[in-house]
Amino acid sequence: MQEKATEEQKVAEPEVSEQNTEPEVSEQAEQPEISEESGKKEEKGNGLTLRRAAWIVFFAALVLAVVVAALLPGGSGIVLPEGSGTARDVITEQTGYSLTGADITKENVQQVIASLARPEAYVASVTNTLYWNGAWKEIQARQYVRDGVSLTAYSDAEGNTERFQAVSGDRYSAWRRGSTAQYSGSTGTVSADDIGMIPTYETVVNADPANITEAGLRTVSGVSCIFVTVSDPATNYQLTYWVSTVSGLLIQADYTRGGELIRSVVIDDIQQKIPPASLYLLPDGTSLLPQDAE
Repeated sequence: MQEKATEEQKVAEPEVSEQNTEPEVSEQAEQPEISEESGKKEEKGNGLTLRRAAWIVFFAALVLAVVVAALLPGGSGIVLPEGSGTARDVITEQTGYSLTGADITKENVQQVIASLARPEAYVASVTNTLYWNGAWKEIQARQYVRDGVSLTAYSDAEGNTERFQAVSGDRYSAWRRGSTAQYSGSTGTVSADDIGMIPTYETVVNADPANITEAGLRTVSGVSCIFVTVSDPATNYQLTYWVSTVSGLLIQADYTRGGELIRSVVIDDIQQKIPPASLYLLPDGTSLLPQDAE
């Protein structure tokens, strides 16, 4: 749960405050204009750096989602449901893991991760939760993957699907339900995982082995999973992945700093089935699927 192009989207990396406040998203990047007549523009920009990759991926995707939602007609940006730390027990959410074996170690986890394969077609729910200062916010989405095309449908505060983002090869597309406007451009550094706000667990393969602090085999919600924690000594961030040994898909990832949970990603309701082709139609009727797809 990933490609380059000559014209890349320019997304400014936001600054993350170290004062335990809500993350801020910078919207100072040059953005494409979207019109009802043309409906298609290209973005130009600089690529993202590789340092602090996990956080860059998350905030880049969040900036992209905010900008596209704001530019499309009828959009005013992401509306996130809010809550308080007292209403949601973070510690309780992180329990339920039971060690089932020691077959996976820090020394061999990269080799094991490299052997995994994601299914060619599936549907899954994605929940990103941000924690700060005793409060939390959620971003809900549904991911549809088939024929090399990844589509993410984002929901509004009431749970209704309102906008879509898709990556097909080196092309990125975005549109809003009920609108005739659409945006299409090169993906640049944006991947299928980025539009779903999902950390790419395969990056563990290229991590410095010295930064892998923990690895093993555990059961999460009844599913056997490989877990691995990768640290960034320069930022003191840790990212722990839980990858299903059954489906080869990431089912949870936790971002922590100094032992404090600051972001959690949960992928559930995974169904290994082919999503309907009608989901992949742009407002102008163009299909994002290959011509030979059923």
